[in-house]
Amino acid sequence: MVAIVSGLAGVWVLAIRAWVPDSPYWLAERGRHSEAAAVLRRLGADVPEGTVFTSGDRTERAGRTGDLFRGRLLRLTLQMLVVNFTFNWGYWGLQTWLPTLLQDKGLSMSASLGFVALSAVFMIRGYVSASLLTSRYGRKKVFLPYAGLAAVSGVAFAYAGSPAEMYIANFALSFFCLGAWGVWNTWNGEFYPTPLRATGYAWATAAQLGATALAPSTVGFLLARGSPRPSSTWAPTRRATSPAVS
Repeated sequence: MVAIVSGLAGVWVLAIRAWVPDSPYWLAERGRHSEAAAVLRRLGADVPEGTVFTSGDRTERAGRTGDLFRGRLLRLTLQMLVVNFTFNWGYWGLQTWLPTLLQDKGLSMSASLGFVALSAVFMIRGYVSASLLTSRYGRKKVFLPYAGLAAVSGVAFAYAGSPAEMYIANFALSFFCLGAWGVWNTWNGEFYPTPLRATGYAWATAAQLGATALAPSTVGFLLARGSPRPSSTWAPTRRATSPAVS
């Protein structure tokens, strides 16, 4: 049922098709100048009627996958792939097993799921705050602090010594991690020159999906092979009684 309900989210593509216009750059490239002008007017630009657009050098060849791994772009591509992979690895490695980890800390199943639901509320606030700050300060000045604070929050969550500490640390982690992720996903499309942007973004997405597929199974394997986990770290303990003396 969860899979079916999640799949229904794909219906949103119909709303996108109806409400979201094509890129004015793409429309202008294909000679659809009146439609490009209409899109720009929707965005607040003052475009006179009859405007004819130009879209740069039409002789420039389309980007190829091999170009991502040549010259000055090689280092950029490798760094981009590492960040995308580790971002998704850390997020899904934790979130997939979070209900199980919370039950090991003494929370019930219903309390664990409620905890995850509350975390999502802070994720949304993280997205919104990062988008507002990015428009004012730029991507780098927002992404780096958010990513750093997400890492600090993750360590605090791992070493939380009480339910209150765990809640605060995880809500901070949800806020900063998803805020940083929102900035990063937008930034992915801006690293490369225009002919390579779609290809570069596709590789970034592939790195994310690879981590999403591997992290849950790998973390589960590590949990299964690791040291025995306490069944109730924060649950009340009974006072030990003295053994009977025969």
